Amino acid sequence: KLGFTQADVGLALGTLYGNVFSQTTICRFEALQLSFKNMCKLKPLLNKWLEEADSSSGSPTSIDKIAAQGRKRKKRTSIEVSVKGALESHFLKCPKPSAQEITSLADSLQLEKEVVRVWFCNRRQKEKRM
Repeated sequence: KLGFTQADVGLALGTLYGNVFSQTTICRFEALQLSFKNMCKLKPLLNKWLEEADSSSGSPTSIDKIAAQGRKRKKRTSIEVSVKGALESHFLKCPKPSAQEITSLADSLQLEKEVVRVWFCNRRQKEKRM
């Protein structure tokens, strides 16, 4: 109704009241899937936020500004076939490389270290599903 995502709400709660909540937490709150204690802790904050959001709907407010900031996500990385092949062959030899191995592999493939680290994490998860 108000046009905010769960992530926006979690971020706004953090900015306004000092506690950032994840999108997952807000989702679980809506689905009544949190513990009683956590529901009791979150409800007054959400009520307060909702009142402010309701009263200011239609006019740009601090809540809108917070939602506009959001968390900046990095664009999805596309990895070339040849690079994927190199990562795959390294994975077969060593599915859990050390930080040093990840760094040297990233340098040799001209990728960011974080991209290589995440690729290995995702590949290990894929292995579990197979």
